[in-house]
Formats: sequence, structure tokens, C-alpha cells
Amino acid sequence: MPFRLMGFLMSEMKKYSFAIPPKTLKLFRQIGYLAESRNEKAYAVGGFVRDLFLKKTSPDIDITIEGDGLAFAQALAAKTGSKVEAFTRFGTSIVIISGFGKLDIATARTETYAQPGALPDVEKSGINQDLFRRDFTINAMALDLSPKSFLLLLDPYQGLNDLKKGRVKALHPLSFVDDPTRVFRAVRFEQRFNKRIEAETQKWLIDSIGQKSMNTVSGERLRNEFLLIFKEEHPERAIARLGKLGVLPMVHPALGLSASKRRLLPEITKALGFFHDHKIHLDSPGMVWFQAMLLTPTPVQAEALAKRLMLSRDEQKIVVQHAKAYPALLKEIASKKTTPSRIYRLLSPLHPEVQCFLLAAAPKAVRKKMTDYFLKMKNLKPWLRGRDLKEFGIPPGFRYSYILLEALNGQLDGRFKSRKEVIQWVKQAFAPAG
Repeated sequence: MPFRLMGFLMSEMKKYSFAIPPKTLKLFRQIGYLAESRNEKAYAVGGFVRDLFLKKTSPDIDITIEGDGLAFAQALAAKTGSKVEAFTRFGTSIVIISGFGKLDIATARTETYAQPGALPDVEKSGINQDLFRRDFTINAMALDLSPKSFLLLLDPYQGLNDLKKGRVKALHPLSFVDDPTRVFRAVRFEQRFNKRIEAETQKWLIDSIGQKSMNTVSGERLRNEFLLIFKEEHPERAIARLGKLGVLPMVHPALGLSASKRRLLPEITKALGFFHDHKIHLDSPGMVWFQAMLLTPTPVQAEALAKRLMLSRDEQKIVVQHAKAYPALLKEIASKKTTPSRIYRLLSPLHPEVQCFLLAAAPKAVRKKMTDYFLKMKNLKPWLRGRDLKEFGIPPGFRYSYILLEALNGQLDGRFKSRKEVIQWVKQAFAPAG
């Protein structure tokens, strides 16, 4: 490397090294010395380096070893009194260091793909080849941890320049063919960092979509990419971009982003905020976002979609309930004739994730009606319980469900003003005489 270029890269790191926490710097030095003692070289790579230049804190630290990453991980674990988990197919390990956290350690490698979308076959390589196998130039930078060139930036593919110019750039034309899930990552990084997908990269991306490359990817991997998008600070931006690029129907024909649902994306954020603020539990908040991408599938399409993306049983039920409830249920709630008890009967069988989506999709007047309902139900304590019926001498049976539901309906609709009135009604109508 020319001296002037090395000096530039070192000066770049000096600007940002202060952002590396002291305990991380200490560990980096320890890793560098350990690698040198083993006649190996160690590098911090990927998202940690990228985020350093973005002045962001990265929770994940990846270390790449020119040598034997598995043996190095064992040596580091022994030196630090840590635990190690090995994943030998890809030459990667996870070291859990007490007082620090998780460290991913991998052998520098190249990857080849037997077919598009398949998991790669790997073999050992040098650091430059390892960086070239990555998805985008902004993720293909590394920090040398060797004692004599500590924190020297390796940037063979101009990732720092692309980062400064605000572009997400793939490393080669077959990037999205080799691994079509990079389409999702390109969109995710573009929207997270407020960058743009570089023009040629976008052409490669669109070409891969047109070649139906998504068909080669397992449902589990596709599902995981959606989950990562739903965990972003602004999922609506990435979802809108996926819709515009035409990615969704290539995953499955039941997916897409209609104009009406595109308009709902900001409202989903508000609905999720309402549920969070009022402690209304959601098992899978991401499934609220997922519903924005559904094109009202038929039961057959819902089943096919669930199978394609390997959705859980509950997730499949959410898809089916959404198709039945949206938008027809909102029209019924909007009717002036619809009582609180009727709203209860309409909403209570639905998963909370479907209820949350419907809240986002509701017109303003209906949304007020629904928020009032959710708040009322959250604090509602039914005035009548099954044990009350038993005390009144009513024999257990199917009547219990009917009586309890009618009592709750009367409480919701205001036909009963107090527990005393409910009890009086039960005794008169159902309690045995004498």
C-alpha cells in the first residue's frame, strides 16, 4: 500500500478512534497481540467499522482471522476465561466474554454458490478476498488489529468513499443473484442510513428480481429478512421501497403494497404506539407491519403464503383473520347502530395484531370509537363471574356462557348501571325459585 494512502487511512481512523469504547480498544489490542503470537492477523470487520464512521454504536463486533478462526476463538476464550460456541461449516465461532458480551470470530474466507440463493460453500482466503465476498462496499471495510498497524483502515473497495457520498453499492454484478436476500439488505441499509442505492447496483437488483431470483431462497431466510425490516426504527420506509421496487409479489403473489395500504404505513406506527403506551400486549408486533403487505389473500392463498414463508400457526391465523376482517369489519364498526357490545363481539375473537392493524386502518371517526373501546376493555372488570352463578344455585352448563355474555353486553352498553342491577337480573331470570 502506498505510504500516502496508508497515512490517509490512518488519519481517518484517528478522527474516529475516540468513538471506540475503552474496553473495546483494550480487547482489540489483546486480540491483535494474540493473533501476532500465533503468526496470524486479526481484523475488526463489517458493521462495526461502518457504524464507527457513521458515529453510531454497533452492538455487534465481528472479528476476521487470517489463519484458523476456530482455533483462535478457542485460544481467546482460554485467555479470557470465556465460553465459545463453534459453527464449523462456515469457520465461525461466538465467544461470550464476561463483562464484555458477544464476539463473532470467523476465518477469512471466500464463498462460492452452487446455485443462486443456496447457502455458500466456503474456503480459507486472505482479508481482501474475504471483504470482496460481502454484500456492499460500506460493509467491506476492516480495521487491522496488529500491534504495528493498530486500527489501520483497510478499504480496498472504496467503502468509505461510498459512505461519505451516501450510496449503497454492491461489490459485483452477480451479488443479488448469488444471494437474493441482499435485495432486502440493500433496502434496509438505504432507509436506515438515509442513503441511496447506487444506480448500477439498483439495475443489478432489479434485474435479479426480474429473473425471479426470490424463488431460489428458502422461506425461512425470507421470513427472517422481513423480521429484520420490522425491527428497524422506521419499517414503513423499507416496506414502501420494497413495494416500489416490485419485490413483494416476487416473494409471493399474495404480497404487494396497494395504494390504500401505502397510505396506512404512517398510521401503523401510531397504532403500535397506542398499544405500547396503554400496555396492550402484542406477541408479534412485526405481524402488524406484515398485514400492510397483504393483498387480501383467499384462504387458499393464505395457506400457500404461510407455507412459503414458514409462518407459525398463530401467524397464519393472523393472515386469515386479516383477510376476513379488512376492510369489511371497519364498515360495520362505523355504523351508528353498532353498540359497544357488538364491537366486542367483532374484535375479541381477533389476534391483537389484527386489532392493531384495524386501528391503524380505521377512518378518524372510527378510530376514536375503537380507542375508546380498547381503553374501556383494558380497565373493565366484569360485574358477574361464574362463581356468582354457582352461589345463586344455578346448575353449571351451557347457560353459564350465555348468562355471562349477556351480563357483559349489558355492562358494555349501559343497560346495567351497577353490579347490583346485574345480580338482580340474574336472580329474577335464572336463579331457582325458593
